[in-house]
Amino acid sequence: MNLPNGHVLQNGKYRITHVIGQGGFGITYKGVWYTEVKGSLGTVQTEVPICIKEYFFKDYCYREAESFAVKVHSETGRVLFDKFKEKLIKEAKILSEVHHPHIVNVLEVFEENDTAYIAMEYISGCSLKYMMDREGVLPETKVLRYVRQIGEALQFVHEKNILHLDIKPSNILIDSSGKARLIDFGVSKRYDIEQQETSTTMLTLSKGFASIEQYDNEGTQSFSPCPDIYSLGATMYNLLTGKIPTESILRATRPLLNPSELNKDISPKTEAAIIKAMQIIPTDRFQTVAEMMAVLDLPAEEEETPANGLQNTDGQEADDETTVIHQSEQPPQNEDDEDRTIVNNEEIISQPRKKNRKGMLISVVIAIFACIGSAVAFLVQGNKTSTKPDVTELINPVEEEKDSEQPLLETTVPEVKKEESPQKVTPVVLDEPRKQPETKQVPAEENKITIQPAQPTAEEIDAEYAALIASGKEKMGKADFTNAKKDFTKAKETKLTEEVVRLLISCDEKEAAKLLADRKAQYEMKKTFGNFTIVRKKSTMLYGAIDSDANERIPCKYRNVGIAENGRAFERQDGLFDIYNADGVLINEGSTYY
Repeated sequence: MNLPNGHVLQNGKYRITHVIGQGGFGITYKGVWYTEVKGSLGTVQTEVPICIKEYFFKDYCYREAESFAVKVHSETGRVLFDKFKEKLIKEAKILSEVHHPHIVNVLEVFEENDTAYIAMEYISGCSLKYMMDREGVLPETKVLRYVRQIGEALQFVHEKNILHLDIKPSNILIDSSGKARLIDFGVSKRYDIEQQETSTTMLTLSKGFASIEQYDNEGTQSFSPCPDIYSLGATMYNLLTGKIPTESILRATRPLLNPSELNKDISPKTEAAIIKAMQIIPTDRFQTVAEMMAVLDLPAEEEETPANGLQNTDGQEADDETTVIHQSEQPPQNEDDEDRTIVNNEEIISQPRKKNRKGMLISVVIAIFACIGSAVAFLVQGNKTSTKPDVTELINPVEEEKDSEQPLLETTVPEVKKEESPQKVTPVVLDEPRKQPETKQVPAEENKITIQPAQPTAEEIDAEYAALIASGKEKMGKADFTNAKKDFTKAKETKLTEEVVRLLISCDEKEAAKLLADRKAQYEMKKTFGNFTIVRKKSTMLYGAIDSDANERIPCKYRNVGIAENGRAFERQDGLFDIYNADGVLINEGSTYY
């Protein structure tokens, strides 16, 4: 899959030495840049170490063994491949215009081998994720030093109306001098002077580090530093506690622990800054990085010294796994997994924008939460005026959110009138900005309010998902890939898991392999001829040649085949010969001999 060591690019301008990392969208190599340096001694040929990032979408691509060209298995894959190649080129163009001491420098972007490459400066060191994996939780003073440096980089790009949108420990490198460098602008967005998004970058997020607005395609259409501020706070949380934060979209039912509950050595000032930066509602966060930096006890800027014990990983760290999902899918919900970048490819095929289930889910969770909060507040108020307060019980309640920053929707709570006997309670009514799922209200009984959402239970969802997966696998076993994909697609809409995404990709691959096998089955394979295979078509018993995809490159219309001086001679029905070279090009037509 990788380019071989020693391979040259750009006519010898760059030479690859070895692979230093690879993930779902690309392969990163260490290499050498052959350039000239002019000085007092004249022009000197110099070899400069660099990194070269190659776009290689591993789930849809393969590399030709002889030409090293990157090819795509199917037309569906071609759409995805081209879309994400544009993303890589966009990353390079953004970085080439952003020069800052704490941001990696890009030298050049170019296309070769039917794919795209970025040549960038080589940074000797390791990522903060690798450092934390090796050393454990980092000291607060060290974290604050790196945060100050990354904060300066973010202020710089924000002034240029650029959002990074993927800040996390694995995207922050610490070089040999102990300086933090921000990398990977592949999912960043640029905004024009009116603060409207000018790029068409697909919705992308990293589990545990992404703000709630990044889950909604409408959430980042206008420029605001708030998503990057949330991610910077989540990065601090991770480095100081060793725990990936609860996903923002899940915090309504799975509260985020305060950092000090996981690490008692965190100072109150730093904890307060992290909590404010990670508020769910964007307006409750710091509104600029400078505002966030101002409340932290940042160490005084000092002359950079080599990091003690810093191990140069040469970039050989496992890349975060990248998952491709659709807008209607739910994000992975196992918060103990490694952080992963999730890419939404809703805009791959241009269609009218539709409201998605994920956005609806956010609204429903938040609205239900607001309802509970209002009801509790109402009961508390009742406690102040009555020595024997009413008891309100929710049937099938949503777990109360412990974080104070949850978004609230405007609600209307009718007054509860108490009578001697029996007591009646008027049900809580939501005055909602959006339509909520249907609910059944059961008549009040002994001071109980019954709220029964007309939605499947978790057990029902799990059962439906398992049944669809089992059905799809059974159909795959019978080579019924079309109907298997239908089952897997329904399963994906029911519950998103890595399993179902992989099954869909596997289904596409097996279907393509079956179609290829069916096409090849039409022929008797004879001899290899260049990049082709000489065959005899079973239905006509006539000769020709096919390529690796079983496409006829030399039509199967000849009676026989012989060896010619410059290729192969194919005998026609009239007894004459057509001569083809190893590239399948007709070089002599209607010859009487060969």
